[in-house]
Amino acid sequence: MLLVIDCGNTNTVISVFDGLEKLAMWRMATDSKQTADDHAVWLDHHMKRASIPGDAITGAVIGSVVPACLPAFKRLISKHYGFEPLIIDGKDPAHGVAVRIDRPEQAGADRIANSAGAAEYPLPAMVIDFGTATTFDLIDADGAYIGGTIAPGVNLSVDALYEAAARLPLIDPASWNTEMPVIGQNTVDAMNAGLFYGYISLVEGMIDKLGAATGTPMTVIATGGLSALFTSAIRGVDHHAPDLTLRGMVLIHQYWSNNNNE
Repeated sequence: MLLVIDCGNTNTVISVFDGLEKLAMWRMATDSKQTADDHAVWLDHHMKRASIPGDAITGAVIGSVVPACLPAFKRLISKHYGFEPLIIDGKDPAHGVAVRIDRPEQAGADRIANSAGAAEYPLPAMVIDFGTATTFDLIDADGAYIGGTIAPGVNLSVDALYEAAARLPLIDPASWNTEMPVIGQNTVDAMNAGLFYGYISLVEGMIDKLGAATGTPMTVIATGGLSALFTSAIRGVDHHAPDLTLRGMVLIHQYWSNNNNE
C-alpha cells in the first residue's frame, strides 16, 4: 500500500492507496510546528480506525508546497516506516512529468501532480484547482505542464473582505448555491452574490482566455477542496475530479518505481 501526503498551504491530505484504489483519506490543518512523532501518533490513530496495519505501508510519496513542513513528513516515513519517501520536486525530474516553463524548478508539487493526474483524461487539458489559491494548470497533448495562472482562493477572498472592511461580516461559503439572488438586498446577500457569482465569472473568464491563448480545445477538469461548490455552476467544466492531485501523486510514484526497478 502507498501512503500519499499532499501538504497544502491550508490543509494537508493524507491518504492510503492500493494501486489506484483509494482506501482511506484524512485531512489535517497544515502546521509546520508539528514533528514527525506528532504526525506518527495522529496517523497511527486514524489508520487503526480504518483497520489499516502500519506494516502494510510499503511506499510513500510526498508533495508539499510548504517547505517548512517537508522535513517532519520525510522523518515520519524514514523513522516510523523504515524507508525513504519519494518527494515530488520541480528540481528533480524523477516525477516523470515534462515541465515546459521558463523555470521548471518553480513548478509546485501540486501542479506537477495535477499534470500527471490529467493524463487519465483526454489531452490537452486544463486543471482548475480550488485551494488556498485557485490555480489553472495547462497540460499539452504530450502530457507536459506548459504553465498556467494563479488567482486568490475563495476562502482567501472571503477573509480579505472581512478583515479589510470594518462593517462587513464574515460569511460561510458552504451555504453558496445557484439559487441565491444575483442582486443582494442586504449586506450578507450582497457579499454572497459578489463572491460566488464573481468567482464563477472569474473562472469562466479564465477558461475562455486560456482557451483562446492556446488555440486548442481542452478537457477542463475541476479539483481541490472547494471544487464541489462551483463545478456544477461553472460553464465549461467537463469533469469534477476531487482526487485528481492524489491520483497524480500515485501515478508519479508508479512511474518512479517502474524506472527504479529496471
